[in-house]
Amino acid sequence: MSTTPATPAPPSPPPAPSSSSDGPSWPPLPAHAATDDADAPPPDPEAAPDADAAPERVLAGALRWIDANLEWFRPRRWEEYLPPRPFRPGPLLELLGLLRVLDREGVLPRTAPLPGRALDLAAETAADPAFERSLRRGDAYFPYHLNLVMLLEHLGRPQPALRARCEALLAADAGGHLRPYKPVLNRLELRYFLDRGGLTAPPSLPTVEALLRESVAALGPDVLQLTESETYALTHAVFYATDFGRHRLDLGDGPRAGARLRETVRVLLAVHLARGNLDLLAELLLCTRALAKSPETSPAERTAWHTLARAARPDGAVPSPVHRPEVLATLTGDKAAAYLFGTCYHTTTAAALAAATLRHRPPDTLRPATGTPRPPRAEPAAILTWARRVAAEAATAPTTLRTAWRDQLAPLLTLAVQARDPHVLAELLTAAESLGATAHSPAREAAALLTAWTD
Repeated sequence: MSTTPATPAPPSPPPAPSSSSDGPSWPPLPAHAATDDADAPPPDPEAAPDADAAPERVLAGALRWIDANLEWFRPRRWEEYLPPRPFRPGPLLELLGLLRVLDREGVLPRTAPLPGRALDLAAETAADPAFERSLRRGDAYFPYHLNLVMLLEHLGRPQPALRARCEALLAADAGGHLRPYKPVLNRLELRYFLDRGGLTAPPSLPTVEALLRESVAALGPDVLQLTESETYALTHAVFYATDFGRHRLDLGDGPRAGARLRETVRVLLAVHLARGNLDLLAELLLCTRALAKSPETSPAERTAWHTLARAARPDGAVPSPVHRPEVLATLTGDKAAAYLFGTCYHTTTAAALAAATLRHRPPDTLRPATGTPRPPRAEPAAILTWARRVAAEAATAPTTLRTAWRDQLAPLLTLAVQARDPHVLAELLTAAESLGATAHSPAREAAALLTAWTD
């Protein structure tokens, strides 16, 4: 779930085609993305009495799918049909992390049948001589070997010999993971694994709090130009620093730093909601709750949960950005099962993690807000329609509607900037002017970029 070279990479969509070699480039929307309904009437909460239960539906479906597909978490089973992974038990490691949070949040105790079967599989994988041989190399994947060993211990399946091997390799700085020139997210990740596992960190490895303050999450990222890999780095920095929502975040720069990060996450959530990227949507939903100061939810957060619930397959799997239903339709038997697992397991696990952290929220916090206009999807025609409506109606629109439009502006500016589309960006800036937002970030920075592109 990280973006660093040493981490099992999250699924990424194929490169988006450009309209020309130097023209705008709007990534194609995934199959599950709804048609643009920005002009449709806002949802009526009473029409969907279970609207607040979207996270529970996502979680129940995800656990049902994981239980039915547990065999595919076995590295040897994966490799029968899917390309070998650099860290072979990567999916299994993600599952153990989920089981820990489910146990912690009182959703599913480690003694329940699914965790028991998963822990049997993980213990079997750790007992394979190939696992210890790989661990002994102390290479770029050493932190993930260590993490798997420590999660097994935390979940009641201690591996004393492997733990001792990890401690020896850590003391020798195998792989150079402690060095200050290593990427900050790698070191933050390792320090989190050590602290969570109860291992003593070497003195040369700074604390989680110190490393967080060097990470993208704390350094005021430019949301207009934040790449997908940088967004994954941000979500994971928040995961590790808060222990997946358990602890408060300390950015060391007073309340303004926290407010900036919350705003960045809010904009990114809306960006990936418009793109239909369920993988980042799930991760950003977890970040949103981990950073929240109150149970109050934003319209984008509520819409994101209903999007996840609607996009989930009938079997409970949540499709990743690389999942293609038309490809799955051409496959049968184990080939179809392997394709489905390979293109869904990460997003399904991330969605279950996000849903588990909402276990104790007050009721009725995720019902759709009445009177809130739906934002457009990430298509130029839909965004142009939005921009022209705002420009035409902002002067006479009620305050609540103007506020909603201002909230939607930053994500839409981000989409236009990242698509390198000067025409759409110019129309959005006209809308920003109608809303009185051109002097504020990110409209100010977007206008500077537009000038640099077109002058």
